[in-house]
Amino acid sequence: MNSTPSPEQAPHDVARCACPACQLFRYQRQYGPDPGRALPPPYPPPGYGAPGQETPGQGPPNQSIPGYGTHPGYGAHPGYGPPPGYGPPPPGYVPPPPGYLPAHSAGSDRAVAALAHWTPLVVAVVFAFVIPGFSVFLCFVPPLIVMTTAKSEYVRSHAREALNFQLTVLIPGTVILLLSLAARGFGGVLSLVLFVCCLIVQIMAALKAGGGEQFRYPVCLRFVKRTNG
Repeated sequence: MNSTPSPEQAPHDVARCACPACQLFRYQRQYGPDPGRALPPPYPPPGYGAPGQETPGQGPPNQSIPGYGTHPGYGAHPGYGPPPGYGPPPPGYVPPPPGYLPAHSAGSDRAVAALAHWTPLVVAVVFAFVIPGFSVFLCFVPPLIVMTTAKSEYVRSHAREALNFQLTVLIPGTVILLLSLAARGFGGVLSLVLFVCCLIVQIMAALKAGGGEQFRYPVCLRFVKRTNG
């Protein structure tokens, strides 16, 4: 007796059943009755998905699928290399000038360097009430003291720049003093203009020094230069 169901009569739910009879029914319904053909293998194949076993006809993913794991976009990303600045310097790189101090350097050096620019203003204001007209001749003393006692080249660089500026101011200060002896009102106006100009540039210099940056006065004669010692 043939237990194989005919194409017209299914034993049960052939859409989901995996028994040989239902598989044969689906096969004959799609391809027609052909006794000479072998039955299709049972579905799913034995051992499919079992741990430690590979599916028949399939190897590891990187062998069965061409290009798997070697896609150009799945390798080392070109932008994920070492950050710029860790290799050799680019062509045309110019190192910072001697005495340059980055912003993260010691705060004590930045404070002392800024002091070399602030103290001449304090001396000018205080001694203007004691010896009017002659205070300009004392403003070079504080940066001179800072320069001679500094242990950091950054501090010496700012103190040297402040000293050169105060020595430069002595030239117009002397002229204004002589004019004030002849015409007190005219000399007083010139003294006020000179003080305001010095106030602006010295505040700029002090802020740069406090931020760890170098500064050069726009109008300044370099009487004292950096030594190699």
